[in-house]
Amino acid sequence: MAASSPWSQAAGMVQPHSGATATLLPNGKVLAVGSFPQLNTGAELYDPTADNWSPAGPMIVPRALGTATLLSSGKVLIAGGIAADTGHSTTRTEIYDPATNSWSPGSSMAVARSSHTATLLTGGKVLVAGGQNAGGYIATAELYDPVGDRWTMAARMDAGYSSSHATLLASGTVLVIGGTTLGDGRGELYDPATNKWSNAGTAARIAETATRLTDGRVLITGQAQEADLYDPATNHWSLAGIMLRDRADPSATLLADGRVLVAGGTTTTNGQQLWLTSAEIYDPAVNRWSVAGCMSQARWEQTATLLPTNRVLIAGGDIPSISLSGAELFDPTAASASQSLDSCPTQSVAATASPAASATAATLSAVPTATVARRSIAAEGHRVSLTGIAGVGPLTFDRPTALILIVLVLVALAVALYFWAPWRRRGI
Repeated sequence: MAASSPWSQAAGMVQPHSGATATLLPNGKVLAVGSFPQLNTGAELYDPTADNWSPAGPMIVPRALGTATLLSSGKVLIAGGIAADTGHSTTRTEIYDPATNSWSPGSSMAVARSSHTATLLTGGKVLVAGGQNAGGYIATAELYDPVGDRWTMAARMDAGYSSSHATLLASGTVLVIGGTTLGDGRGELYDPATNKWSNAGTAARIAETATRLTDGRVLITGQAQEADLYDPATNHWSLAGIMLRDRADPSATLLADGRVLVAGGTTTTNGQQLWLTSAEIYDPAVNRWSVAGCMSQARWEQTATLLPTNRVLIAGGDIPSISLSGAELFDPTAASASQSLDSCPTQSVAATASPAASATAATLSAVPTATVARRSIAAEGHRVSLTGIAGVGPLTFDRPTALILIVLVLVALAVALYFWAPWRRRGI
């Protein structure tokens, strides 16, 4: 990276982490938990002062695709996920205590779930919503009370959602948007005071990231280069400035000055999926995006944490067949809008090293970013969109679910033909 770059190398993680959680602790350290598909990956701690990673205390049950919530006590609640000892979604929870660097069991949820959301409410309870398990997408929600270490069922959502985003609004309500669902993809609002969900509009279905701005609105990035703004005061969506680049599964971080850093992710050009090193910044004051330099490593599904120094720690993630252990730091004061996005290299599947290679072994290719078409992105193994259904709008499925639905439709057609043939012969 050039000397003028806002990006600098940070110490590497002890183990690769993809799709992990990252929690800023009251002591200034960062707790990273989980990795998919490496379910037995342990938790570790990043110390910004020393710039090093170290193993955290051993978890009771290592897991992936769970949630991590910083409680009012300063402890961290880890809930659900795919457990390493069973390979399935779990109801089990555990609590990390930074003071002792140790874990203790928490009470279990009523429903096994992974890829769900977890939100600390203003009253100190935690709302866990959606997710998936062997039974499919989950529409239920639960409330955790840290004082009594007790779970209770909350009101049910309108539809089941997996890998969605939950944002605590200034009013104390929770906005749940995006992800994969068998519904119409609408956003939903949870009101803890009434224990009820309400409609937050279908514009939310495209959400890949969700970031609450300092003025209370929520910025989402999603399909193609489109970005949208949700206004809780009016419960309406509006278009934000067009992004500089298509991105699926990037990270989004609210900076100390109120801007939003969106980094990495994947895109598609000429039918080829590319992983990105580029980053861009959204400025709500002018409703515009600007270039934020190039990371040294293309990545998606990484963690991004705003440190007390106002720098952003980007850690882990993956590229095809490789989970990453590398980490980088972004300095907002060094970002230069004069840099061209075209100068940021990309990573293609063909250029990816073997799965056993280190995180830095992959070769980057300088594919010009200006050639990327403005289109919807569906990464391999992620989502399939079904459109053209009158009065419904786009439906979004994961690939296995889409295949099951196709089979069911074909079976239904075959059954209909079976009964129609004799009826047709009788001339009825």
